Amino acid sequence: MVQIGESAATLDQPIEHLMACHRRIEQRLATLERAGWQVAENKHGVMEAIEAAIGFMQTNGAWHTEDEEQSLFPRLRPCLDAGELAFVASLETQHREAEEVFQALRLSVAKLPGSLVDYTRLAGQLRGIYREHILAEDEILTKLAKRSLSKADLTGISAEMRSRREAPCP
Repeated sequence: MVQIGESAATLDQPIEHLMACHRRIEQRLATLERAGWQVAENKHGVMEAIEAAIGFMQTNGAWHTEDEEQSLFPRLRPCLDAGELAFVASLETQHREAEEVFQALRLSVAKLPGSLVDYTRLAGQLRGIYREHILAEDEILTKLAKRSLSKADLTGISAEMRSRREAPCP
């Protein structure tokens, strides 16, 4: 979310854009988690909110992970020490874990409201994974990127991010 007096993070500022995307992901995860508790009251409206949040995660969320794993991390690795490399590897592991939980959550949506217990458990689990993950990226990864990446690296990351978003959807 853009604060008053602040400019929006664009693809021209790839690190800032990745961090701003974290806020959008957090919003969708909060929607998914809250929706489980409201499905009985307003199934149609809640299902629309769930589908919109899942759609965001399947597009923007997937691009975000690709931006990190295909563009940011490969440029960072040559500049990192062993501990920092282990940190980046842990982020990739968290990406896989989040994807597994997300896919299980998607499957549980088709069974709502019958699978409400499974859905709410998975939505909470996914939000928990991302909470830790986003905090680590906001606090540590951002500093590593700002310390390590050249203007040419940032320009390359920005171009790759644009290319992902301009490619036709499968």
